[in-house]
Amino acid sequence: MKSLLSLLCLTATASAQTILAQPYLQPGPRGGLEATDEMRVIWVTDQTPGNFTVEYAPKGAKPIAAKVDVAPMDFAAPVAKPPAPAEKDQHYIRYSAALTGLPLDSTFTYVVKLDGKVIREQTTHTRVGTGKPTRFILVGDLADGKASQNVIAHQMSLHKPHYTVLLGDIIYPTGRAYHYMKYFWSTYSNPTEPSDKNGAPMMGSMPFYAVLGNHDVMGKLATTPDSYAAYYFFNAPQNGLPEGVWNTALPKDDAAKPFRTLAGKNYPALGFYSFDYGAAHIVVLDNSGGGKSDDPAVMAWLDQDLKATKQPWKFVALHVPPFQVSVNHYSAQRQRKFAPIFEANGVDVVFAGHVHNFQRSKPLRFLPASGVAAAVAAKPLPDDPKANVPSLAPKAPPSYVNGTFTLDEAFDGAKQTSPKGVIYVVQGGGGAKLYTGTVDKNLAKLPNGGKDNFAPFNAKYYETLHSFTVVDLTAKKFEMRTINEKGEEIDRCVIEK
Repeated sequence: MKSLLSLLCLTATASAQTILAQPYLQPGPRGGLEATDEMRVIWVTDQTPGNFTVEYAPKGAKPIAAKVDVAPMDFAAPVAKPPAPAEKDQHYIRYSAALTGLPLDSTFTYVVKLDGKVIREQTTHTRVGTGKPTRFILVGDLADGKASQNVIAHQMSLHKPHYTVLLGDIIYPTGRAYHYMKYFWSTYSNPTEPSDKNGAPMMGSMPFYAVLGNHDVMGKLATTPDSYAAYYFFNAPQNGLPEGVWNTALPKDDAAKPFRTLAGKNYPALGFYSFDYGAAHIVVLDNSGGGKSDDPAVMAWLDQDLKATKQPWKFVALHVPPFQVSVNHYSAQRQRKFAPIFEANGVDVVFAGHVHNFQRSKPLRFLPASGVAAAVAAKPLPDDPKANVPSLAPKAPPSYVNGTFTLDEAFDGAKQTSPKGVIYVVQGGGGAKLYTGTVDKNLAKLPNGGKDNFAPFNAKYYETLHSFTVVDLTAKKFEMRTINEKGEEIDRCVIEK
């Protein structure tokens, strides 16, 4: 059998056997709003090379031919552990093309062809300036092969956002390329007929900004070479931290070399970055567990980034929520230490996933106590009807962060729309199995009964159906609506400047 590299050297008249990921859009390398924008179109095929071309044209301009970059993706099969069936080696080709010099606040059309036949033709838009209204969606904990992810994707597409932020755990169970091929593209990029059954090809017309979750960086390159595939399929602005202990840890031997080659600048860029879109400045933080996300260098970079922006609205997107009331993952609190930085720099809302339901906090301020308190497993109370609830104690490292809460009880997001504090949103309803049960009914299980660790800070909690969050934003008004898989509005919150 000929190698993939040999096949790439064959005549370009051969057509790709199968397009596994239809062409989709990703952001360019710049986070700030400038006179021109840049986007990248990416698609993935099987190992047979194809003669692809890409042209794009801003409205009213002549088509521009884009250079097509070709990257072989070869992964040896992991060693199967019975009863799991043995896998085959994986061989793909990733194609990509940079669409540069796109005017801000404009529409453009891109066309991808294979042997002259149109594979995808899409008219879409570049980023818009600060004074323009925008709509974006936030959702986390998405693709694990269940029917709900298709329903949510279709419902999301009906709201026609400018862009979407994926709040981590993009793919289950362990973030491998193999899992993207099984569970992801068929929902978000490949459907030809959008529906609750099929999903919707949203990625063809808008960028999905990725936040890394713990499931996205599971596995080890030495034993599962296709791990950490988010770095292969998503692009990010390259304005964040340099590589360090805060990033997904890579092996120090040769196992990391193929990963680095294929990931390119996306490692480490995908972990920490920021971008502007309309009136929003959004900072992305990687607290997936793959690195030391609460390192002082991360805090310093976050503080500097937030201070530098002049955008009217400041948002933070990360995976593990600093504040949430579910039993599941309650003790994962290390990012609470960031609260004073959020507050000092005027962050309006912090968005997270990880917990598979929807939660919105009251506006709150939090002063952390020094250090991180050790978590001790608590035994269920004898009369506790939910004695089978998992222990609230984390495995490692201990991560309870105690401190002092100040809550804004007057804010209601309807009549009173000027919050005193930061609002924390959990949106983990994208498709994975939902979590139920709140910790406030089990406070006796917490160290010291939750003293200095828990407060009645939650304003809205929804665990019934999967959901996503839609934000409409102008320079003066933030309106957030949460929609369930039936298309019903389950929460609305307004903030006005």
